[in-house]
Amino acid sequence: CCQPLPGDAIVGYITQGRGVSIHRQDCASVLQLGGREPERIIQVSWGPVPVLTYPVDIIIRAYDRSGLLRDVTQVLLNERINVLAVNTRSNKEDNTALMSLTIEIPGLDALGRLLGRISQLPNIIETRRNRTP
Repeated sequence: CCQPLPGDAIVGYITQGRGVSIHRQDCASVLQLGGREPERIIQVSWGPVPVLTYPVDIIIRAYDRSGLLRDVTQVLLNERINVLAVNTRSNKEDNTALMSLTIEIPGLDALGRLLGRISQLPNIIETRRNRTP
């Protein structure tokens, strides 16, 4: 539910009949479940991670301008990041754009590098990983 990436601090939650599910330590769902049944929370760690990709939701806020989406997708192309979904909304009142993207990324280091590169584009206000739920 919280899309943990290699490098995230993680915990395991012993499910009923489905083994152990892995969550970020700051996942709201596991914090709530752990509060009710702390004995079902176990320590886990990342093992050697093969080169895989993981879905991650990111948010980009920017002052709207012509070519903004093109510039963001060019960074994604340069970083060889696959896009699974994108939603862009413009707010004419304050001339801002809000982009929500689901991307496939190999890990936390690559995510940090990507967000840093996007934040260097003109008119970018904020880039971040979406931490919901």
